[in-house]
Amino acid sequence: MNKEEILKKAQMENVDEREEIVKDHSFRYAYGVMAVLTALFTFLRSQSGQPTTDLIIVTCGSVCASMAYRYYKTRKGDDLFFAILMFVLCVLAIIRFIMER
Repeated sequence: MNKEEILKKAQMENVDEREEIVKDHSFRYAYGVMAVLTALFTFLRSQSGQPTTDLIIVTCGSVCASMAYRYYKTRKGDDLFFAILMFVLCVLAIIRFIMER
């Protein structure tokens, strides 16, 4: 393939790498904020004796889905590790949630 063919192919794909990078970074910030807020509300709810497993389930489930998708697209071992870890934590939290009821 020569330069022009590669350029045409890239233009036909219509993928803006900068836009993809910005989107990826925004998701990282969103997960960071979600984790901090979950920790804060988990602490506040635990102080008043309220269950916190629902917050943990939502957070772990979201991170698991994100990491599983990243692993599917990139095949990076770190992403697979965190996807499995979050999945296990999510399942354990669901079991605890059911037991609390």
